[in-house]
Amino acid sequence: MMTTAHATYFDRLGALLRANGRPADEVAATVAELAAHLADADGADPVEEFGAPEDFAARLTGGTEVEDPAPGAETWKWTTDIYHDRRLLNQYGDQGWEVESLDRLGRFVCRRDPATALRWEYCRAMANGAAERAARTAELAPDAWEPCGHWAFYMYFKRPRAASAGPAAALDALARRPAEHVMFGSRVRRLLVATCLMALAAAVALVCFDYGDFVAEHPWSLAVFAAAGVAGGLGGWYGTKRDVAKGVEE
Repeated sequence: MMTTAHATYFDRLGALLRANGRPADEVAATVAELAAHLADADGADPVEEFGAPEDFAARLTGGTEVEDPAPGAETWKWTTDIYHDRRLLNQYGDQGWEVESLDRLGRFVCRRDPATALRWEYCRAMANGAAERAARTAELAPDAWEPCGHWAFYMYFKRPRAASAGPAAALDALARRPAEHVMFGSRVRRLLVATCLMALAAAVALVCFDYGDFVAEHPWSLAVFAAAGVAGGLGGWYGTKRDVAKGVEE
């Protein structure tokens, strides 16, 4: 049951999200999702469940911009595939690299300040749309996880390793900044090679045969090629989403 305190909390949260530039329909969906979650929790106190509305709004809208690094801080952008992301995130998080956001290309934007470096750990969740992202954030917040960016249908969370390992998470020395920026595994590399070979074969076929005459004689060929491209794209999207849901790793 929605109480006056709940209504006040969600009114404040909605105002803060809108002030951060979130569209009104997205804010309404997010607030409705969170209110339903709270109702399922037998009307728990929203502050205890989600934290203060100011802090919760900051977490929900976090990861879109990166503050200017402190003097002496290192920055690094890199990317990988979904079969290696969690392993590499935790490997580099153990070296003090904190993910601040994901950029539009899906690269992890990281920062490490040698003077205050901590060990970080990461996890990944699936979320379709703002409401699900808000729900995942609320579910993981009690364990000190905070969102550090999302891309496509998956989002990433971070927390200092001290939250799970205590004093053992202390970082005594810093490894050198990695030189790599793109770290795809063998599965993705094979897929890229196969795609390039198919594109090359198609280009050779177009050069060796008069494509204009072929299309004139077989007008249905354009529709077949277009359908094959769409089917391939949808198949790849479905396969990737299935692997993310299953947590497949290489």
